[in-house]
This record gives sequence, C-alpha cells and structure tokens, in this order.
Amino acid sequence: METLGCTQVICSDKTGTLTQNKMTVVEHVGNTEILATAMALCSDANLNEEGQAEGEPTEAALVNFAAKEGLKKGDLESATPRVDEAPFDSSRKMMSTVHAVNGAFVQYTKGAPDEILKRCAFYEENGQVLPMTDEKRAEILKANKEMADKALRVLAAAKRDWNERPTDNTPDFLEQQLVFIGLTGM
Repeated sequence: METLGCTQVICSDKTGTLTQNKMTVVEHVGNTEILATAMALCSDANLNEEGQAEGEPTEAALVNFAAKEGLKKGDLESATPRVDEAPFDSSRKMMSTVHAVNGAFVQYTKGAPDEILKRCAFYEENGQVLPMTDEKRAEILKANKEMADKALRVLAAAKRDWNERPTDNTPDFLEQQLVFIGLTGM
C-alpha cells in the first residue's frame, strides 16, 4: 500500500476489452472455414436470438468469428452434434470435443498454441493433411509470436478424424496425433 501510494503514473493498454468488455478475432492463420468451424464447435458459448454470442468472452469471440464467416453455431451443431468432450483444464491448457459427422466422428481441440503443437503429428494445408515438420512447426510458432507481439491473445485449433466413436474421452487418449488447423488472434 505504501508503494501504491507513491504511484505517480498508471499506464493502461486499451485493447477494446476495457471499453466494450468484448473480445474479437482480428487475425487468423489457416483455412478460414475449417478454423472457424473448429473454434465454434469446440466452445461452450452459443448464439442468442439476436445473433450475438453469449458465454465466456474468449469463446464468445470465437463463436462470433464463425458467425461472421456465415457459420452459425446452431447450424454447425445440427450438422455435427457433440457426442463427447474433454473439458478445458488449465493444467493442459486446452479442451476437446467429439462430433458425429456422416457416420464417422471428428474431434476438435483448441488451446494454447505451444501445447496444441506438442500434440500435432500433422498439419492441414491447401486441403491436404501433411506430416508435421520442424520447419512447419517453426513457421507456426513464428506466426504465434507475431500475433502475441501485437498484444493479441492467440489460440490454436487442431482436429482428429475417427472412423468410430472414441471409447475413451480422457485427454491422454484424445489429444494425440492431431492435425494442426490454424491460429486465431483476439
């Protein structure tokens, strides 16, 4: 308190959160449609009747990002309903959801880019799934740093396809051999 009493100048970084209490995706890397779909479905926020996302601010920003791209969460959920999940956990810094799609299943995982990348064995580029390389990993980390250097909060998304519904929803089982999709900066 004594030190605080001596404060002469207080600086604040105004990013929009302070004035609007709302986060917005302002940059992204990766296929927009796949990334927006993954981020919206791997989220607990929902669109209200006015078309605005409600829920935790970060997840609401991701659902709004998808809606802005014409991908409304309700429509996405109707086409690919959630059948399981590994909820967000601050120790692993990610969450995963499993969705039914045309007789098969897809898992979306979102979280801290460095943690997601550790679990990615592949990446998606131009509609192809390719093996993850050290060069690609460095390129992704560079893009992450560039967004973070602009004071953006960065989240990564990945996916995994399953022929059958996973029998185990533990993070250790689900969150491996992932395909990196992209990054969002809010």
